[in-house]
Amino acid sequence: MRSRAYARARGEKQYLSKNGGVKGAIEEETIATQEDAVSTDVLSARVADRIAIITLGSPKRIYFDAEMGDALTAALDGYAGDPNIRAVVLTGGAPGYFARHFCITSLLQLAEPLRASGREWPDNATYNAGFFDKAMALCESMPKPVILPETNLGLVPGAGGTQRLPRTIGTAAALMHILMGDAVNPKEAARLGLVHESVSGKALDRAMEIARRLAARPPESVAAIKRLVRNATETPLAQGLALERNLFLKLCISDAGLARMRSYEAANITSPARSIEVDETEVNRG
Repeated sequence: MRSRAYARARGEKQYLSKNGGVKGAIEEETIATQEDAVSTDVLSARVADRIAIITLGSPKRIYFDAEMGDALTAALDGYAGDPNIRAVVLTGGAPGYFARHFCITSLLQLAEPLRASGREWPDNATYNAGFFDKAMALCESMPKPVILPETNLGLVPGAGGTQRLPRTIGTAAALMHILMGDAVNPKEAARLGLVHESVSGKALDRAMEIARRLAARPPESVAAIKRLVRNATETPLAQGLALERNLFLKLCISDAGLARMRSYEAANITSPARSIEVDETEVNRG
């Protein structure tokens, strides 16, 4: 799993990630995650400018495992209920990677007792989970791979890859990527749509730039946009259009919406080279 950048805006979940540390120039505040006893090799978190920066893993812990997953879930759940946190940047602590891949030792510790138990699983089952389907991803322009390698182990992706990747890059491209299990460099990943951007330099800088813009947006608008877009492919068109219109009108009469529209009108922007611009300091003051 290559370095990624994920951001999460309040209202609904949105994530940014990337490999690297937080710049010393950024004012940071340590946040307790899951339990005070959680090792920083597993997960650490800081806050700057209403943005939480979570570092997952470390040079000593380069493989994702259940302990990391539990700590990450606890941290994100805590931030979701915090009105002072407007976005989350998730970065990897392992040099060059967001996470290398899931820990095979941990997988064997799960698989071998299950095999011995004789338990079986039906083909028709229900599943309720998902983190990376809510991801906004960035990759550094470095020769490190983005990969779903499970086919090389005689497995299938076990965290939603077969279901979410086709929805992201199309069935044909997803089938080839998963069947072959070959590494894809960041630029190719961006071309395929596996990640949003390939960044020259530090992806964390770009992630923080995006997170700050998201943090400045009204959370109700951000939540509504993500709700509409994520459900668009699975909602009948008429139903989706009706919900869009309802949410549009609801936001039109909101305090945040009215303040921003009034700010734009007062600016009297007439140049065709300029898009909609809003004085964030002015509207956020109200």
